[in-house]
Amino acid sequence: MSNSQQRSANSKQDRNDQSFDLKALIYMALRHWHIFFLCVIIALAVGWAFNRLKAPEYQVNGTLLIKDQKTNFDPTAIMTGVAYGNSQILDNEIAVLQSFNLREKAVKKMNMEVMYFDNSGLIINEMYKTSPFTIEFDKQIPQAVNLLYSVVIDGEQVTLSAEANMISQYDYSTEEFVTTTPIGPISINGTYPVGEWIDTGYNRFRIEKNAFFVPETDNGRKMSFVFKDYLTLAQTMQFSAAAISKQASIIRISMTGKNREKCVEFINTLMNEYVNRGLDKKNQVSQNTIVFIDQQLEETESSLSQAENELQEFRTKHDLTNLNEQSRQMINSLQDLEKQHASLLVNYQYFKRLQNYIQTNIDNPDNLAAPSALGISDPLLNKLVQDLVNLNQQRTMQLLTYTDQHPVIAKIDEQIVTTKKTLLENVNNLVDNTRLNLNDIESRIKKVENETRNLPQKERLLVGYQRKFTLNQETYNYLMQRRAEAQIIKASNTADNEILDEADFQRAALVAPKKMMNYLVALIIGLLIPTIFLFLKDYFNVKIRERKDVEKLTDFPIIGQIGQTKSKSPTVVIEKPKSPISEAFRSIRTNLDFITQGKEQSTILVTGDMQSVGKTFNSINIASIYAMYGKKTVLLGFDLRKPKLYQEFNISNNIGLSSYLSNKNELDEVIQNSGKLDSLDLITSGPIPPNPAELIASDKTAELFRLLKERYDYIIIDTPPLGLVTDAYLLMKYSDANVYIVRQGVTDKNIFGSVIKDIEDRGMKVNIVINGIHQEGSYGYGKYSKYGSYNYGYGYGYGYGYGYGYGNYGHYGNYSMDPADAKSYYELDEEDLNGKKKKHRRHHKSDSK
Repeated sequence: MSNSQQRSANSKQDRNDQSFDLKALIYMALRHWHIFFLCVIIALAVGWAFNRLKAPEYQVNGTLLIKDQKTNFDPTAIMTGVAYGNSQILDNEIAVLQSFNLREKAVKKMNMEVMYFDNSGLIINEMYKTSPFTIEFDKQIPQAVNLLYSVVIDGEQVTLSAEANMISQYDYSTEEFVTTTPIGPISINGTYPVGEWIDTGYNRFRIEKNAFFVPETDNGRKMSFVFKDYLTLAQTMQFSAAAISKQASIIRISMTGKNREKCVEFINTLMNEYVNRGLDKKNQVSQNTIVFIDQQLEETESSLSQAENELQEFRTKHDLTNLNEQSRQMINSLQDLEKQHASLLVNYQYFKRLQNYIQTNIDNPDNLAAPSALGISDPLLNKLVQDLVNLNQQRTMQLLTYTDQHPVIAKIDEQIVTTKKTLLENVNNLVDNTRLNLNDIESRIKKVENETRNLPQKERLLVGYQRKFTLNQETYNYLMQRRAEAQIIKASNTADNEILDEADFQRAALVAPKKMMNYLVALIIGLLIPTIFLFLKDYFNVKIRERKDVEKLTDFPIIGQIGQTKSKSPTVVIEKPKSPISEAFRSIRTNLDFITQGKEQSTILVTGDMQSVGKTFNSINIASIYAMYGKKTVLLGFDLRKPKLYQEFNISNNIGLSSYLSNKNELDEVIQNSGKLDSLDLITSGPIPPNPAELIASDKTAELFRLLKERYDYIIIDTPPLGLVTDAYLLMKYSDANVYIVRQGVTDKNIFGSVIKDIEDRGMKVNIVINGIHQEGSYGYGKYSKYGSYNYGYGYGYGYGYGYGYGNYGHYGNYSMDPADAKSYYELDEEDLNGKKKKHRRHHKSDSK
């Protein structure tokens, strides 16, 4: 495997193996503390505004105790230790609680047809039972619902306004919508007297001030109201119901809303309606019995009154007040028989009615009267009637959660059919038996009546009147007794379920906004946003920012690191020889001496991969540090396409390397002293030639280096960028050491990697110098680097605009150069250079060449 392939593989491995650097993240946060501070302040301000503007929401709770009356033996529960019945009962009761019908009953009980709102603040708040005015409306007239009226009361006048595109009208008396298609658009504006009926054409109502009205605050106050239909009200009242634990049969009902008074009243009303519903179901049988007895009493009372009048008239007319002993015995015997007859007759009528009911209308067994309430002691009949009622109630509850086709419903239907058949058979037998008993009693009565024929005529007639009266009186007394018993049973009934804890205003918990939680979330977001931004910025950064970025891309040694400096002079080593930056260049000189193995004479080539990395700056100061060491040094400006070296030393560029290589001048004519150090000479680029690559590749260049080595100890070569032209490659064969300048925040990783790969493929070697390290740079440099206590570097940079028509270096590897960056070297004028300098200086305090 070649060195370049090995390097590429190592680079990929390094990228894959790189772990999360917590220290780097902390340093990055410290460097950009102002961004974090600003984001946190903004996030906390947003959190404060949210807490301020968000309407408070409260949660209220109530609990219900569900009594389990089912005590059937469950072998599955005994064997497994798991009881499913209680869970099913709770699920059914929760379904009943959450049913629409129960919610609708609750909202009707609360009289919520009109909702009132306060519009005077930033938040619209509902005024539940605290509104300073009351709307009285006619329920017999359909009213427009969901039409919001704005109200402003001023003394005894009220201003109304309302606008809507579409509305519907609702009849509260029938609880139905009366419009099949919406009405609209609507616009209402007007001023009306307080207390008088207002007919807007869509609603009829009047506005009355109430005890909450305070003239000082409510006159001119912006308020509103709206009519709501029961359907919408029931749908909007949402709550949750759940068992407090798997083992308990207690249901907690919770509701969250912005108006806690409304939530408290709704939960309490709902629970009361639920408990009353169970009690009503329990009283249904007793009530049905009372209704049946009342029907019988109505008929019996009329017959009793008539019999009593006839008996009284007969006694008065014939002056019969007392009967003889024989007559009294017959009367007593008839009374006993008539009492038995009355009881049997009531039972027979009940059985016939029950028989007819089963045969014709058994789909609603809740209307059945209890046999036991009528004195019918047949245990099987009472059990079957109660079973039928219970099965029907159970089916009704299961339909809240299941459909008609569900196996649970099908099983209950099957049980109902079986119970009906058994009940009908039992009733048929009872009808037959009661009929036989009635026939027997009637035959015995007839026998006694026959015996009365031996009595005198008046007494015989008196016995007949007396028997008729006694029959009706016994029947009436029997019915009244049973009615009283049914009423006692009804009055003694208690609800199976009970309210444990009513919802209470004082126990309402504030659930939103959770101020501390919102501030915490705002703080986290305020920290998270800049963290993500900086992380992504760093993740997608293609510039070299840290030493490890270079180490991942190449194995070539890093021989120096040059920090940023505020000085704009390119000869900072000469002007400030004791400065930290001068020490950095001395370190580079030492490393270069080690690389060249201490040769007395060395040629050092300085290059880079792109413009503005600081090649010329480093070339000048490396040459200066050797010259200050007392070595005869020459600095060559081999950037023939874009000469800049002469500007830094303020010398002439009329002649130079281009004129020497083209045989226009001799070597002595192009050598100039730097004017700053006697041991430092310069050879500038000279006039820009049309063929710089050909001049560098000529034999004249070899002759130049041969002659210079005879005169100088050190030759420093400032070359064009490797990433754009081939000039530096052509000069590397004359050098003893090659210095590759990389600038923090400027050098592109892709370009650098491509150029390094090309150098490795050519079998050449370079030594890396990292230039322009900012004090506030990435972790590993600047404030937290080995040079952290210093603030040094280089002055200003130079822009390059090499054309991409030279050689094959318009692009490297997989990196394609933007044609705008590869603008023709010869077309880049001074205005472009100045513009780039100014722009670059705004980004960096002082740029390096």
